[in-house]
This record gives sequence, structure tokens and C-alpha cells, in this order.
Amino acid sequence: MKKFITAFLCALVPALTLFTACGEKSGAVSVYVPDGAPALAIARLLAEDADFGREVNYSVVGAEEIKSTVTAADASKNADICILPVNTASKLLGGGDKYRMLGVVTHGNLFIAGNSEKENITPDNFKGLLEGKKVGVVNLPAFPGSAFKLILNKYGIADGVTLENCAVAAVSGISSDFDYYVLHEPALSVRTGNPANSLKTLGSLQSLYGENGYPQAVLVAKKSLIENDGAFVRAFMDSMEENAEWLMREDVTAETIISAIADHYPGQNTGTAFNSKNLNKTVIANCAVRFEDSKASSEAVKNILAELRTAGDASATEVSESFFYFAE
Repeated sequence: MKKFITAFLCALVPALTLFTACGEKSGAVSVYVPDGAPALAIARLLAEDADFGREVNYSVVGAEEIKSTVTAADASKNADICILPVNTASKLLGGGDKYRMLGVVTHGNLFIAGNSEKENITPDNFKGLLEGKKVGVVNLPAFPGSAFKLILNKYGIADGVTLENCAVAAVSGISSDFDYYVLHEPALSVRTGNPANSLKTLGSLQSLYGENGYPQAVLVAKKSLIENDGAFVRAFMDSMEENAEWLMREDVTAETIISAIADHYPGQNTGTAFNSKNLNKTVIANCAVRFEDSKASSEAVKNILAELRTAGDASATEVSESFFYFAE
């Protein structure tokens, strides 16, 4: 009898394991992405409601809400797949025990603007032009401020530039409050596109940092999803690689992209970051949407996090090696 029970249990365990795995694979996959450049990084999937053989629920949320989609006490309510700023991802998920990084999706959308008569800013003249100046940074307490402080550190003038938080509406070339401004796309194109502002783009934080920019937003997935349905995760990653080319296709209009994002932005009342007046191929290019998997980007991520910490970013945390998912 004991032998029978043992045999029965041995047969039952694999069956239960299979059932659990199948249950995981048959459930809906939740994907959350913040509005703005990160939403562009997944716009093709939104437009097509790509499902990769499973039910997938896509949601675009406000940038201030994205943290809450991976920090619920009830793990079942957290996103299965999510896009986060690299520093936020490191702080919340860097241990790799719950989520793993699949890759980098954007490589910087921050620029320096100023009066249209001012000289363009390059790595060669950055220190000379910025030292002793006052710079208004849109969203100074968040990633834009940290990234600019990193650049100031890089050029050795961290203590020689005065920084203040600045609203987008205050960015103007005719204002005497600031010598320069740091702001993101699409706000940059909106402000410089209005002749009354006497404002132009003077430089790029990406170019000041390095030829290929820097990791700004990353794609993460639940460790359990990766373990139980690696084929789905790999298919999702493969599709992300095609997104950048899709965005720049002539037959993919601004309206197509805007509608795709808006259709997955539940409950929003103020409109998405992109609209028909501020989205074009130049703005898309300035958002540096390009997917690089963890194999290609892990070192760059570790480097930017170390540099952000040096610049005083308390959100940038050293991550474990298990944080990175190296797809086969």
C-alpha cells in the first residue's frame, strides 16, 4: 500500500507542477508603461495590441504613478512587465529577487536650450559656457536633475553652476531668470517651436555624455513570468527591437502613435504627453528609442548608476548581477 501511495504521489507532483505552469501561462499578462518617451518605446505593441499567444493587458499611466505598479503589497496586483527610469528600477528592484531587467528602451531625451543668439554647446566648450551660470532644470528633483548633475560632474564644474527647478511654461529665451534651461522632449520642441520664445536647442545631454547616450528607461519583467514562460518573454523582447524602426516609418503617422497611447491610458483627463502639435519624426528621434537587451546594456546600466550616485542621486542603487536577465 505504501508503495502504491508513493507511486501515486510521484506521479501527482509532476502533474501539479505542469498544471501550475500552465495556469501561469494561461493568465493575462499586465504591462505598464509611463506616459512620454517610454510609451513611444512600446507604441507598436500598443497599436497592434500584440499578444504573443496570450492575453496581454497594456496600460499607460502618469510618470508619477509608475512606481506603484511594482510595489503593491499583494504581488499579484503588480505589473508583470513594466518600464521604469533606470534609477527607480535600481532602487526598487535592483536585488533581482522579484523582477529582472530585460533591457534598456530609451537612451536620453534631455536637452539644453537658451536664447536663440547663444552659442551651441558641445563637449569642447561646455565648461567654458556653463561655468558660473544659472540653469533652470525642468523637474530638477527627478531624473533630469540627476542627469544634468552627472554631466556637470563629468566636466568638473558641479560646484560652479547654480541650479533651480523650473516649470516648462517658464522656459523662454527672453527671460532674464536663467542663462540656460534643461528640459525634455516633447516640451523642448513645443517651447523652441514658438518664435515668441526666442529660444533654440543649444545642446544635448546625450552628446555631452557620450556618442550613444545613456540608459534612461529600462524594461523589467517579473522573475516568475520569466521562469514560467520564457518563450513569451523572449518574443516580447524581439518585438521591442522592431519598435524603433516602426516609429520612423513614413506610413506610421503621428496620429497612429498618439491613438495607440491614448487608447491604453485609462482614466486620463488631461491628454497624453504627445499630441498632434508636438509629435513628429524629429521629436521621436530626440527621444532616443532603441532597445538593447541586458547582454548589450548591463555594463552601461551599472556605469550610469555609479555616476548618478556620485552626482548625489539617492535613487540610484547598485544592482546585483541577478537583476539582469540574459536571454538565450
